[in-house]
Amino acid sequence: MGTFRLGMVTRGRVETSMSNLAGTTLSGRYEIKEVIARGGMATVYLAKDLRLAREVAVKVIHPHLSEDPVFRDKFFREARMLAKVNHANLVNIFDQGDDSGNAFIVLELVQGITLRDAIRDIGALHTKQALQVSKAMLSALAQAHSSGVVHRDLKPENVLLSDDGRIKVTDFGLARELSANTDTGSLVGTVGYLAPEVIRRGKAETPSDVYSFGIMLFEMLTGKQPYRGDDAIQVAYMHTSERVPSARTLNPNAHEELDKLMLWCTEPNPDNRPEDASKALSEIEKILQLNPKDAAPSQNQAETMVIPRDANFTEVLTGIEVAEEELPFAKHSSKRVVTRWIVASVLAVAVGSFGGWYYGSGPGALVAVPNLSDMSVSVASSEIDSITKDVVIREEFSSAFAKGQVIGTEPVAGILIPRGTQVVLLVSKGKELVEVPKVIGVDLVTATAKIIGARLAVGKVTQWFNSEHPIGFVYQNSGSDGTKVPVSSEIDLKVSLGSIPVVAGLQVDIAKAALEAAGLVVRTVENQYSNTVAKGQIISVVPDEVEVGKGSSIKLIASLGPQTVTMPAVKGETILAAKGLLESLGLKVLIDTKWLSKDYGIKKVTGVSESAGSTLRVGQSVTIRSR
Repeated sequence: MGTFRLGMVTRGRVETSMSNLAGTTLSGRYEIKEVIARGGMATVYLAKDLRLAREVAVKVIHPHLSEDPVFRDKFFREARMLAKVNHANLVNIFDQGDDSGNAFIVLELVQGITLRDAIRDIGALHTKQALQVSKAMLSALAQAHSSGVVHRDLKPENVLLSDDGRIKVTDFGLARELSANTDTGSLVGTVGYLAPEVIRRGKAETPSDVYSFGIMLFEMLTGKQPYRGDDAIQVAYMHTSERVPSARTLNPNAHEELDKLMLWCTEPNPDNRPEDASKALSEIEKILQLNPKDAAPSQNQAETMVIPRDANFTEVLTGIEVAEEELPFAKHSSKRVVTRWIVASVLAVAVGSFGGWYYGSGPGALVAVPNLSDMSVSVASSEIDSITKDVVIREEFSSAFAKGQVIGTEPVAGILIPRGTQVVLLVSKGKELVEVPKVIGVDLVTATAKIIGARLAVGKVTQWFNSEHPIGFVYQNSGSDGTKVPVSSEIDLKVSLGSIPVVAGLQVDIAKAALEAAGLVVRTVENQYSNTVAKGQIISVVPDEVEVGKGSSIKLIASLGPQTVTMPAVKGETILAAKGLLESLGLKVLIDTKWLSKDYGIKKVTGVSESAGSTLRVGQSVTIRSR
């Protein structure tokens, strides 16, 4: 029997705060047998559907997350995405529910290996294998895309090659409806398979899935990823700055038409790729029509990858008997089967000659490793004491467990081991903190790569006008004060749109058009007198908010030209009266007289520098004389 798999969850140690539900029955229907796997959000159990008498996988959200409405929504979103897309090459969802706070979904139980396992073991796939996997993947994605769902996390780990020959695309936990806001401002998925537009803007649409498929096709044709680097920064940068090369540069035997399809699917500009999986699937169908000998067997249009269970296995598909040596992955699968038979034979001899006593009541008696998750080290040590004295403590960072709590064990809980076998207690060191990289003054692509490389995520990306940084460059980010943050934290970025267009001195209509072309909204135009700006020209721009971005409203201040007054007749008036009248008009008054100020109320003005009736600017100086 192959390894149990559901999405990316496999047997092994992963973090969880979930108690073991083995032995319970959920909703009176699903009898929980054992833990298959544990993940960051949920525990997956092998269960029996009592109503339909079949084995299923039950995915139960961790209790501490079940209480959080955001996590519950994320958990059930996967169920909704899977239920919305019904296809033979997708992992089926059977049910969902909530039993006493245990929120769960019921999924098809898949046993087998992943495409990653196959590529790791055999390298580049044969043409038949690549066509078979590609057709199955694209058939499933085409159905998803036609239903308005984008996967967003395609990679070889999410393609299952089941023991019974079926090919399944899985892990829609990151899926989004296209009608929803898919421009989240944050990156998801594995960087080696992310499309350039996802790295730049966090925006994932159907062409982004097509790009990820193209990278996987390159890997199927060559056995290697097109971009490899020392860290995620380098890989992300390559996706945005380079062009995926021809697979034939690494593998001259790669199928030419498949290579052409791969190059089309990995076009840097999403507008130049197939718009969705159905377009790429059409090309696969054309290749199969031109090369009928490479066509893979199918059942009811559902692509299958036949992995025989013994060396003489032959499976009949649609009435045609296909010998093992003609089946894709036959040698690969047979090696695994032969190895299992050899191991089984050796064990049979061992049990027959010695096992009756040693594995029964002797020192090799098998006992199950208990579930010690959530316990303190002292309590866990007491629990394991009756099984083994050989206990090793190993500390690891954990975002799900408090410092000092036991995360799990190696071997994992439920595994049968001889008494006295060494057991490793994995103890939480708490959340791992990392320093936010310096990204101010760099472009968005570089900033994104640095953040991913620091094991952080890009959070909200907003764009604002900023005169101190060029357009497209980061000028502010959360965590820039040097404070360390937990791994996987989201870092918000503010990106410059450049300076607000300079419109001072332009005519109102021209200035308004320039600002609106830049994405600003001119709320109103106010007029003011100006001695320096001609009438009808813009004096200044006044934003309504401190930060100005596209869609922000602003006010324009336009010039009425200089403010003027008519010079009154003040000759013959007292110095005091003339001064008061001229100052009330906004004029500056200079007095040329031999009299003391105490006499201004009786002495008369004998001369004025400006003629009565002349036009003067407000603020202009006028001299009155009295001698």
